Amino acid sequence: MTYEDLRLEVDGDGVATITLHRPEMLNAFGRRLETELQDVTAALEADASVLVVVLTGAGRAFCAGGDLGEMEAPGGWGASVEEREARFLALHEVPRRLHRMPKPTIAMVNGVAAGAGCSLALACDVRVASETAKLGPAYVKVGLTDDSGGGWFLPRLVGPAKALEICLSGAIVSAEEALRIGMVNRVVAAESLAEETYGLARELARAPRGVVASIKGMVQGVEGQSLEEYLRESAVVVARELDDPEHRSLVGCFLSKSSR
Repeated sequence: MTYEDLRLEVDGDGVATITLHRPEMLNAFGRRLETELQDVTAALEADASVLVVVLTGAGRAFCAGGDLGEMEAPGGWGASVEEREARFLALHEVPRRLHRMPKPTIAMVNGVAAGAGCSLALACDVRVASETAKLGPAYVKVGLTDDSGGGWFLPRLVGPAKALEICLSGAIVSAEEALRIGMVNRVVAAESLAEETYGLARELARAPRGVVASIKGMVQGVEGQSLEEYLRESAVVVARELDDPEHRSLVGCFLSKSSR
């Protein structure tokens, strides 16, 4: 399979690496990247030869979230609320698969992971972060509620009170703080990030696949509201918020600052 906005590599140990590849846009989500991620995660979930999936970003970012420029273009996220809901629901299959597939998923967080990028990192089973990485939902800064599952994953990692603080403030959390509160599993030197991540990936790939799937299912079985229910609800909410004047104003300010 060939892709334009991501790269896929599978090594001889059964470790697949998805690299988001829009470095000039800090790997922000556009429609093509969304579609390619939906395709590649479905393919890897179904591929029995793939034992572990690693997700990372090209260049200096993991993923900066949604492409706000595309979002604000006429019809950029769909002409109607119904079209937007359908697009969010399709996109939400990506975090669902990363979380639910019966094989370990690892986020190799090489830089900023914001908005939907943070959600994708949180959707993975394990997060290995560079010491220079930063993570945060940050949706509130552009007048939106969480999408892509971040608001479901975050309280399960750091607790409801800390999750609310981060989400309501729009804070971007340093790697060290993320490790302290449980947002990431490991923080390593930037030059050691790949070595540490792939060392873990190959260790997990050697484990009995049936046992791995069983352990993952048992650990996730203690969760309350299902991820599927949460993702359906957030798709409806955010699809409507895209018409909100305050959201449009905040995005306009954000784009104006980023273009300076």
